[in-house]
Order: sequence, then C-alpha cells, then structure tokens
Amino acid sequence: MPRILIRDASIPVGGNDVVEASIIISGDRIEAVTKNPPGDGYDEVINARGLIAVPGGIDIHAHIYDPDYTHHEDWRTGTIAAAFGGVTTVFDMPLRMYVEDLESLKKKVEVAERDAVVNYGVHAGMMNEDNIRNACDLRKAGVLGFKLFTCEPFRPRTDAGLSIVIREVGDLGAVTMIHAEDDSIIQDLIKQFKEAGRDDPLAHHESRPGEAEAAAIDRVAAIARYWGAPIHIVHVASGPAAEAVGRAKAMGTRITAETCPQYLIFTRKDVEKWGNLLKITPAIKGPEDREALWRALADGTIDAVASDHAPSPRDEKVGLSVWDAWGGIPTIENMFPMVFTMGFKEGRITLQRYVEVTSENPAKIMGLWPRKGSLQPGADADIALIDPDHCFKLSADKLHHKVDWTPYEGMEVCGWPRHVLVNGEFVIRDRELVEGVRGRFVGAIREMR
Repeated sequence: MPRILIRDASIPVGGNDVVEASIIISGDRIEAVTKNPPGDGYDEVINARGLIAVPGGIDIHAHIYDPDYTHHEDWRTGTIAAAFGGVTTVFDMPLRMYVEDLESLKKKVEVAERDAVVNYGVHAGMMNEDNIRNACDLRKAGVLGFKLFTCEPFRPRTDAGLSIVIREVGDLGAVTMIHAEDDSIIQDLIKQFKEAGRDDPLAHHESRPGEAEAAAIDRVAAIARYWGAPIHIVHVASGPAAEAVGRAKAMGTRITAETCPQYLIFTRKDVEKWGNLLKITPAIKGPEDREALWRALADGTIDAVASDHAPSPRDEKVGLSVWDAWGGIPTIENMFPMVFTMGFKEGRITLQRYVEVTSENPAKIMGLWPRKGSLQPGADADIALIDPDHCFKLSADKLHHKVDWTPYEGMEVCGWPRHVLVNGEFVIRDRELVEGVRGRFVGAIREMR
C-alpha cells in the first residue's frame, strides 16, 4: 500500500493548544501520529509546517442531488465545493424527491458512485406513517438518518405519525433528523401576513419565530424521551430553539442538534440588503439569537455545524413574491472556514471545539466515530491541512458550487485548507482539484467498526 508522511503539522490537543507531530498514512488509513517518524519508507512526504491538521469536515445536512433539480447542484459540483472547504464526507438530505424506498435510494447512490469526489451518505425522507414500513430495508442498505418534518409541506398526515417515525427509526438503531417548527404558529402567521398583503422578503422571516422552533423541539423531545430514541434537530436558528435543546438534554433526552453558518452570521438586517436571496427556512432571526447560538455552540448545547446547502438559480429567488421564491442558499464550501474565522479566530470557540463541531461530533451523531472525525491510528485518512493565514474575500467566482451567487459576497474568511485527503488520496493539493478521486458510500461503516 502507498505510504504518505505528513511531516510537522500542528495538531489540536485541547483548548487552543497544538503539538507539532507527523501523520503516517498507509493506504486509506492513518497508521500513526508521532513526533519521531521513521526517516524513510514513504511514497510521498508533505511538509506541513505551519499548517493545522484536522480530521476532514463532515457535513451531515446538505441538499446535493435531486434528479429533478440538477440545475441547482449535483454530486460533482457539490462535492467539489465541499472538498475545497475541507469537507471530506457529505450526507445528502432529501430535497423534493422523497427518498422512501430502495429504488429512490438507488437513484442517488448510483450517481454519487460515479461523480462524488468526497465520501457520501444519503438520508431517507420525508418520513411519514406510510413509508416508515420501508425503513428497515433502507437501514440495511446503509441509510443512517431519516428526515422528519413537524410542519408543512412534508409533515406526516397525523400527529401520531411523529411518534411512529421516531419510535421505528430508533428501534432500527438509526437517528431521526427533525425539522422542528410548530405548524400552528407558522400557518396562522402566514395567513395573517397574506391577508394583509405582505409578500416582502421580511414577511417570510417574521412568520417563523423562534418560539415556533422551541415549541416543536419540546414536543418531539418528549416523544423521543418516552421511547428512548435518538433524535437530531437540524438547523437550529434561534435562542429559544437552543434553550429548548438544552432543556431536553437536561431531562435525559437522547438529543443532538446542529446550527448553520447562515444563522451564526446573518440577522434580519441583512435581509434588507439581500431580499429573497436570503430566504431560508427556518428563518433568520435577530442579533440576540445569533449571539445565543454562538454561546450554545461553545458550551455544548449545540453539537455540530452543518450547511443546509440548498442553492438555486437567481431567477427562482429574485423578482418573485417571497412566498413563491425558493428557500435556500449555497453554503457548503465556505462553511468551515467561516466557523474557523468567526468562531476560533475571533475567540467565540476554541480550536478544539472547532474540531468537535465540524468533524468529531457529526461523526458521532451518525455512528461513524472513530473511523471518521478522528486522527487516531486506524481512522480513515480523511484529513484537511488548514492554512490559518490563508484569507480571501468571498465571491461567487472564487467558489465552486453550481449557481453564480453567494450571500457571503465580500466577507473575508481565513483558515482555508491547502491540502485535503479523502481515504488517503489527495483530492485538493495546493488549493487545486486532483481529478480522478472518488468518495465512498459510508453507510456500512457503522457495521464494519
């Protein structure tokens, strides 16, 4: 097997501390992490002095591929963008096509096998009382996460459907990934705004308050606690939602949660600039929510950062009523450099916490740790070598997602990876794509450990 020596990298060991050490890679695995590597026996030696070696990022929530929406993103463009941002494993979340049986799963995996340049998983969804009967087959086929909505348009037909899905998925040893917003609050507000003639961009954000998130989280947490089932709350967007996650954890619920860069960066003031381009769901809240999310990320209430990457062409966003505009933005490439910059460099989280929320915890949530999300010997050689001083202002022409815009235009971001390895192969070398690398389906790793 080929052997690679990554020499003299800075490796996080706790807090903001690092040690200088070398990583030996044998084939697709990490063989050793040592201060005194043997002097020969390598096919390649990489000088990593001044670079921070971290386990490759894991994005457990990204809308990468829907066969009817390849003009938004696809496996090749989406995973290339991920790789340039240091992400080595991506979990594709359902977009509009339900992933509810083996046939729909196959439609995604077959294309990913051909086109994905990083490792990939596929979440099932949207789950309800009817398609839950297929969950066992999907789990055996390697699905680790099952998406459930508490609100329109994808929620189960009945309230009992929430309990049925959470219970069944938990019994299969998988995790229910929950979009948690209370439908009664949202539908009431949307009706009021429409009757008042509101179709401006802010109407969408004002119709989805943090209390709607909190109410739904409290509800699904109680269900999960009763059944002893694990749940994961996706895209936590507000202070009240983070508080609800904290309450659930304090009561012993098997609950984890993620937030996204868009909620850590933007407030409703930014909607005045970007209009419908910044329409996302859950909606953007106020500056007090943004700061509450950073605190929750730092203290462990929120476990991970994910992208909720969901781009669309401009003409599906601009010039439309906010109720008709596409909801979603491109985020996957700049996600982890932004957490590095606004989180670690600006003192909101430690370097170790950066590693935890970008890689270690996502791997644990999906049952992949320590094969993924770790630099331990025996772990898969998914590694990002970050240059902490490599900074540039974001612009659409410097990013690699498919659509031609970014709401982060002009923001200076540091901590870009110089090199990225996937399963021991360089997919990014000196900030250039290495053609020919293909990722692997991660669905069987839990059973292989």
